[in-house]
Parts: sequence; C-alpha cells; structure tokens
Amino acid sequence: MIYVDLDDVACETCDSLAAFARRHFDRDVTAESMFDYDLRKSFDFDEATYRRYMRSFHSTELLDIPETPEACRIIAQWAEQGLDPVIVTGRPTYANADTREWLDAHGLGGVRILHVDKYAKLFNPSEDPLITPFPALRDMDVRFAVDDAPNAIRMIVETRLCPFAVFTRPWNRHYAPPETDLPHYRVTHWHEIARIVEGIFG
Repeated sequence: MIYVDLDDVACETCDSLAAFARRHFDRDVTAESMFDYDLRKSFDFDEATYRRYMRSFHSTELLDIPETPEACRIIAQWAEQGLDPVIVTGRPTYANADTREWLDAHGLGGVRILHVDKYAKLFNPSEDPLITPFPALRDMDVRFAVDDAPNAIRMIVETRLCPFAVFTRPWNRHYAPPETDLPHYRVTHWHEIARIVEGIFG
C-alpha cells in the first residue's frame, strides 16, 4: 500500500483555500503567505469563523480544486501496477462523497479513500465509523507515505509506519521531521515521488 495525502499533495488545495478566504472572508492572503496549515493562524480566524469557513469551503469548492501536476497520472499508473495507492486524508467525513467524485473525475475511480484522524478529531466525532485511527495504518502494510502536514509526518515517525516524503509547501518549508531511522525525503514534484516509489517497489 502507498499512502497518498490528498490536499496539497495530489491536488492544489492551498490556492483554493486562499482564494475562498479572499472572496468570502475578507482575508488578503495567498498560498505563499500561508505560514501554517492551521488556518486559524494563517488566516487569523477565531474558532467559530474557522469552522464556518471550513464547512462552507468543503460544501462548495472541493470539486473545483485542480490536481497537482502529474499526480493523478502517476497514482493511476501505480494502481495499474498493483501497488495499491490509497488516499489517506484528514478531510472531514462529510466530504467523502465529493472527494470520491473528484477522484473519479480524475481517473482514480478504483483508488480507496481512508479518512484518518490526522487532526485529533478536529472535524469528526470519535465514534464516526468512517474514521480510521492513525495507529491502525500499521496493520495495513503501508510501504511508503507522502504528506505535507507536519502533524501527519510526526505521527508517521511516532508509529514507525514506513519510509516517507514531505511534499514541500509554504507551511513546511522550514520543517524538520523528528529524528528517525526511517528513510525519508523532501520532494517538490511528483516525478521525484515516482522515482522513490520505483526504488522501493522495483
């Protein structure tokens, strides 16, 4: 199994998040100015505004987010090769249907979605049956992971999940993963990810 984060790894969510904040929440922000993926910090939102923003964004914008260049082609190729790429996302489970529709529209109809508690149950109640606890990934034969969120990388290291790559984005540009003997990489393009996976799987 290959763990693939969706937002800002397989698709360009940061640009859409910033544009939505400019249009509807009077925030003069760009993707490059997003110094923290916690939008309460990057967009200076209080808790109530943040939750209203995220609910509104997830309800209206998900289908229009563009893919990251080459991501879907490479993920589809992995699926054809039997490498079992899986979307491991911290999106709320109420976004599952739109997430599935986006993947289908981008040629990834056979790729599974796992909603994982990367953000400490920020959006989902603990009893939500669609949520996979992060430690449960250890039982899924995950052989490589790519994510952009420092908290997700921290959990990969803490659970000793697998080799991993940090996909460079403005909020993680100066981030250093916790010390680990797991092989890990810093990447900026999907061609780099493809080369790493080829080295792991042959």
